[in-house]
Amino acid sequence: MGLTRKQQLMMAVLIFGTFVTVLNQTVVTPALPSVMAEMNVDASTAQWLTTGFTLVNAIMIPITAYLTDRFSTRGLFLASMAIFACGSLLAGWGPNFPVLLVGRLVQASGAGILMPMVMTVLMLLFPVEKRGTAMGLFSIVIAFAPAIGPTVAGVVIDQADWHIMFYLITALSVLVILCAAFALEKMNAAGKEAATLDKPSVLLSSVGFGALLYGFSTIGAQGVNAFDIAMTLVGLVALVFFFRRQLRMERPMLQVRVLKNRKFLIGTVIGMLVQAALLAGGILMPIYVQSLLGLSATMSGLILMPGAILMGIMGPITGRMFDRHGPRVISIVGTGLLTVTTFAFAFLNTLAPVWLLTVLYTARMFSLSLVNMPITTWGMNALDNKVMNHGTSVNNTLRQVAGSLGTAVIVSVNTMVANANVETLGATQASMLGINVAFAVSGALCLIGFAMVVFLVKDRPNDASESDPDNTRKNLLETIMKRDVFTVPETATISDAVQLFVDKGISAAPIVNAAGEAVGFISDGDVMRSLSRRDRTYMDPIVMIMRTESDDHDFNEKLEKLMSMNVREIGAAGSIGVDVHADLADVCRVLGENRLKKVPVMDKGRIVGMINRSDITQYSMKKYLESRK
Repeated sequence: MGLTRKQQLMMAVLIFGTFVTVLNQTVVTPALPSVMAEMNVDASTAQWLTTGFTLVNAIMIPITAYLTDRFSTRGLFLASMAIFACGSLLAGWGPNFPVLLVGRLVQASGAGILMPMVMTVLMLLFPVEKRGTAMGLFSIVIAFAPAIGPTVAGVVIDQADWHIMFYLITALSVLVILCAAFALEKMNAAGKEAATLDKPSVLLSSVGFGALLYGFSTIGAQGVNAFDIAMTLVGLVALVFFFRRQLRMERPMLQVRVLKNRKFLIGTVIGMLVQAALLAGGILMPIYVQSLLGLSATMSGLILMPGAILMGIMGPITGRMFDRHGPRVISIVGTGLLTVTTFAFAFLNTLAPVWLLTVLYTARMFSLSLVNMPITTWGMNALDNKVMNHGTSVNNTLRQVAGSLGTAVIVSVNTMVANANVETLGATQASMLGINVAFAVSGALCLIGFAMVVFLVKDRPNDASESDPDNTRKNLLETIMKRDVFTVPETATISDAVQLFVDKGISAAPIVNAAGEAVGFISDGDVMRSLSRRDRTYMDPIVMIMRTESDDHDFNEKLEKLMSMNVREIGAAGSIGVDVHADLADVCRVLGENRLKKVPVMDKGRIVGMINRSDITQYSMKKYLESRK
């Protein structure tokens, strides 16, 4: 990895701690049917184990910014893991539902501090050139834990009971604490003296989100009554005062001003709708599989596992697709498929085969992988780098809150419909109808998200200009880039391209169409690969043995044939470019992630320049030397 032994040890501890907390978030849903049966609670009440956890997480995210400034990262990591371990132990003991719920909320307090803090620690511990390795491993853990969590939980529940599951999480947490005590270095807080916490903001956000969630949940489960309506109104009023306070404060707890950016607001709202549908589906599925189909908790976890694995695999793939093609097509496909698969669950019955559930759920998770990253990145890209950290905090907080509220509403619909029809349809069919209607409501949220993507998310070439209103980035990039861009028409032959390379002393050029838009890229490396010897391996259909067929063509014959071919036959399809308003750090990311020496600079879809790695290096060295004088 290119890391020192000490860095590797610290990395392992941070990843281990993150793995335990993420694993904990995925092992609860398979246990919900067992908890409901043992403690005699309905789905609307049981879902608080997930929505309450998510809500506390959301409240802790903005508070963590203060804590990381106030306390050392080592001390804060140990404290958060200790709080998490205490909550896990309390949940494992859980003799009744209130105690179990309190345990989950204590867990969430620790996990809510830990997750954003680990990201900060990774940024502080590793230099810029090593952060890619660190974050890559971190992302694998984030994807791996949800993949195995439900299955492991299912096996534990079937072989023992759900209490053991929390005791195992406790044991793992204690192990993390012991490792961290020896492995993590003491890192002093950066802004200890300046750090402040606005207590009224904490109170207003906690009361507002908590009362609103409680009101929605209880109204759905118990019907409309004066107390629950009052709690809902209290929550709404508290949130209004919370947002007003944040707008008036010079240093707000949550920088909600970023929501004034239209694209960021759209991206955040779409993300909230998707998050609500995702978490609600994760709760309804185990209840459906175990309580109505009569399958084991292990089988419930196995049904969920392929989708979680696929979602993890698709993460980096979707990222490259976004860089090449933008968010619109990916997000339309993703939200469209998400809407179809979610509505498909609304038509299931008690005789549905396991393979159908697995396919539908896997397709649903695949669609989510096409939505989450592109939409979030699209919205975040609209913000100036100066407020990027605030945008991350606002986006994460609102998505967590939307997940909590959406889950509460959808699961309450399930309970309300089931209770209303139990006398006429019987318990089983009434529960089935409740789940069908709940998935239909979830599908409606997905449909709203799909409509927003279709009408509001555009791959406009000048998107970057919105976050560069004074043309600061544009002027900088225009100063560094080379304006003498040489392009190859898409009708040209390889011979034409080679002639251009020789005449102009270049090694590559974009392929453009008649409108001057980049449609491909050809380099001398493409020519070299086409001329190299290529032995072909194939399966002999007679003897069923792999055979290798040698490439015996004469070099001159290959060269003559190659020169008459069209440039698009060997050139790369599509062209990776950067907007003329792009930040220099984004240009470096595109060059580094795609292992390129140069990229075209685009302005409203047309190539206006070319920027090389050496151009950026020369500029950076020059600015550094000037600053030292």
